[in-house]
Amino acid sequence: MKGEEKLWTILNDKLDTLRATNRLPQAIRVAETALEIAKRAFPGTATPVATSFEKLGQLLDQKGDRAAAKAYLLKAHAILEKVKPPDHRAIFRSARRLALLCDSLGHSEEAVNFYQKAIAAGSQIEDVPYSDLGTMLNNVALILRKSGRQKAAEPCYLHALQIYEKQLGPDHADVASVLNNLAVFYTNERRYTEAEKIHLRALAIREKLHPPPLPDIAQSKCNLAVVYHSRGEYEKAAELYQASLKTWEEVKEKPSKDYEIVVSNYADLLRSLGQVRKAHQLEVRARKRGSG
Repeated sequence: MKGEEKLWTILNDKLDTLRATNRLPQAIRVAETALEIAKRAFPGTATPVATSFEKLGQLLDQKGDRAAAKAYLLKAHAILEKVKPPDHRAIFRSARRLALLCDSLGHSEEAVNFYQKAIAAGSQIEDVPYSDLGTMLNNVALILRKSGRQKAAEPCYLHALQIYEKQLGPDHADVASVLNNLAVFYTNERRYTEAEKIHLRALAIREKLHPPPLPDIAQSKCNLAVVYHSRGEYEKAAELYQASLKTWEEVKEKPSKDYEIVVSNYADLLRSLGQVRKAHQLEVRARKRGSG
């Protein structure tokens, strides 16, 4: 090993120790030195150069200097994409980090691009957690929906569902969560028939689990009620809002925001039906439960 290559290895070991002991300023100085040595000691397209760009970018992100971090992480990723044969694990790690960073900076188009690269690379790796891929697909769908591209968002939800069902089987709690997200998407799109069918499937899965996940069951009942409420089927909606509240009453913890949503939605329905007093009583009872 040549002198500068050996020095780069020593500095990297030191850098890892400094990071592990949370000595950020010293770690950044060592990372900057390691990067300069890497540029001299290795070809510009070599993995060690990418490693140095990536480590410095991570440290700057940790420091809170996200704009500077992004510049270094982009340089690292550009090198990794040129490596032959492709290192899918390195590309996945790099693209995922850039996606999250761009997402946090509000750089939505770049975030979608890097999420998609990470998903593609992650699909080539056997031990990447299915939840990582599912979360990224959900993030992409959220960005696309916010930018008004609903049609483009739907395949992300369907792809996530496919991954979860393949990994976990059709009746797993996490599958029910993905189904819930998909059905909420259909509700927002006013595709009520599809939303109803998928919410019913999610609810059926949740009701068969042991022990029963009461907050999730209550959520499914509320979401189904929203479908019927939106479709003008007020009697069905009222029954499900009541069933959701009854389930929430079995939950020992202090009521969550999801409970408050059920109360608010049901009170709105009651008022629209002229049952103002009943709506008021419901809200008073919910406030007492919340402060109890």
